[in-house]
Amino acid sequence: MNWMFPKAGQALVSTRWKSDDIVVVRDDKVVDSLRANDIERVMLVHAGQGESPVDVRAALIDLADRVVLLGATSGVAARVLFERQAFWSRRNCIYWADERSVAWTSLLGKGLWPLRVRVPQYAAITRAAAGALLEHAQITGPHTWDERKRHRIERRRPFRGHAIGAPSLHSGLST
Repeated sequence: MNWMFPKAGQALVSTRWKSDDIVVVRDDKVVDSLRANDIERVMLVHAGQGESPVDVRAALIDLADRVVLLGATSGVAARVLFERQAFWSRRNCIYWADERSVAWTSLLGKGLWPLRVRVPQYAAITRAAAGALLEHAQITGPHTWDERKRHRIERRRPFRGHAIGAPSLHSGLST
């Protein structure tokens, strides 16, 4: 799948922590505030094996009352993978989905180029729309970036399971 950056001239969306909220900003104006304690699940959509932070293409953030979709250019991967790691580790709510199994056409419709997906930088979507996106997705988790990295290292060792003891990745998710 070929991911496209936002159209030229389009204002970029960014994210940052402000107190206990992840704030979504466009043109230096706050467009949304995601209360960290209200986040039930973070679904990171990744390319390939998802072995590098740059493989993250989008994030679906499930809140108590809604679902927010953020594109990779927003910097959401850094907020979830590298900032406030103790918080995310305690929450145990980070899941991973292979981009090839996400049904983008259910949300975005069919595009002019079938192999190119232009994920919105920011969109509030319904739970039903999020469910349709992930209905057939290959999902692993919950696990943090460090757990995922330990598993990758363990998987590449000649004698698996002896030195690191990385937790295994498991599939499945109830929506």
